[in-house]
Amino acid sequence: MTKNQAFASHCGLDLSESREYRYHTGRTSQPVWAIDNAYYCVTKGNELPATHRDGMEWNWTEIADQHLNQYHYKIWIHETTRT
Repeated sequence: MTKNQAFASHCGLDLSESREYRYHTGRTSQPVWAIDNAYYCVTKGNELPATHRDGMEWNWTEIADQHLNQYHYKIWIHETTRT
Protein backbone atom coordinates (compact mmCIF):
# COMPACT_ATOMS: atom_id res chain seq x y z
CA MET A 1 0.00 0.00 0.00
CA THR A 2 1.27 3.46 -0.89
CA LYS A 3 0.39 6.75 0.82
CA ASN A 4 -1.83 7.62 -2.15
CA GLN A 5 -3.63 4.29 -1.80
CA ALA A 6 -4.00 4.81 1.96
CA PHE A 7 -5.58 8.25 1.42
CA ALA A 8 -7.89 6.90 -1.30
CA SER A 9 -8.95 4.03 0.97
CA HIS A 10 -9.72 6.39 3.84
CA CYS A 11 -11.80 8.74 1.67
CA GLY A 12 -13.51 6.09 -0.45
CA LEU A 13 -11.89 7.33 -3.66
CA ASP A 14 -10.16 5.48 -6.46
CA LEU A 15 -6.51 6.28 -7.16
CA SER A 16 -7.16 8.59 -10.10
CA GLU A 17 -9.66 10.60 -8.05
CA SER A 18 -7.28 10.91 -5.12
CA ARG A 19 -4.53 12.26 -7.40
CA GLU A 20 -6.84 15.12 -8.41
CA TYR A 21 -6.79 16.36 -4.79
CA ARG A 22 -2.98 16.47 -4.37
CA TYR A 23 -1.82 19.78 -2.97
CA HIS A 24 1.32 21.33 -4.53
CA THR A 25 3.10 18.09 -5.40
CA GLY A 26 6.76 18.30 -4.37
CA ARG A 27 6.37 21.43 -2.24
CA THR A 28 5.64 19.63 1.03
CA SER A 29 7.73 17.20 3.07
CA GLN A 30 4.95 14.58 2.91
CA PRO A 31 2.11 14.16 0.40
CA VAL A 32 -0.86 16.44 1.16
CA TRP A 33 -4.36 16.38 -0.31
CA ALA A 34 -6.86 19.27 -0.18
CA ILE A 35 -10.62 18.69 -0.07
CA ASP A 36 -13.04 21.54 0.71
CA ASN A 37 -11.79 23.28 3.87
CA ALA A 38 -9.41 20.53 4.96
CA TYR A 39 -5.93 19.29 4.18
CA TYR A 40 -4.97 15.64 4.68
CA CYS A 41 -1.57 14.04 5.14
CA VAL A 42 -0.59 10.37 5.30
CA THR A 43 2.50 9.19 7.15
CA LYS A 44 4.01 5.77 7.71
CA GLY A 45 5.70 4.53 10.86
CA ASN A 46 7.28 7.33 12.87
CA GLU A 47 7.21 9.94 10.09
CA LEU A 48 5.98 13.41 10.99
CA PRO A 49 3.14 15.12 9.07
CA ALA A 50 3.96 17.54 6.27
CA THR A 51 5.73 20.84 6.56
CA HIS A 52 5.34 23.35 3.75
CA ARG A 53 8.40 24.75 2.02
CA ASP A 54 7.00 28.27 2.19
CA GLY A 55 6.53 28.10 5.96
CA MET A 56 2.77 27.53 5.97
CA GLU A 57 1.66 26.62 9.48
CA TRP A 58 -0.12 23.27 9.70
CA ASN A 59 -2.06 22.25 12.79
CA TRP A 60 -2.30 18.49 12.21
CA THR A 61 -4.66 16.24 14.18
CA GLU A 62 -4.46 12.47 13.78
CA ILE A 63 -7.64 10.75 12.55
CA ALA A 64 -8.33 7.27 13.93
CA ASP A 65 -8.39 4.72 11.10
CA GLN A 66 -7.88 1.14 12.28
CA HIS A 67 -7.61 -0.19 8.73
CA LEU A 68 -4.70 2.12 7.90
CA ASN A 69 -3.10 1.66 11.33
CA GLN A 70 -2.74 -2.08 10.74
CA TYR A 71 -0.46 -1.20 7.79
CA HIS A 72 1.46 1.32 9.97
CA TYR A 73 -0.09 4.32 8.22
CA LYS A 74 -1.54 7.37 9.97
CA ILE A 75 -3.84 9.95 8.43
CA TRP A 76 -3.79 13.54 9.62
CA ILE A 77 -6.16 16.47 9.06
CA HIS A 78 -5.67 20.24 9.15
CA GLU A 79 -8.97 22.10 8.94
CA THR A 80 -9.28 25.69 7.84
CA THR A 81 -12.13 28.15 8.04
CA ARG A 82 -13.14 30.35 5.15
CA THR A 83 -13.66 34.02 5.76
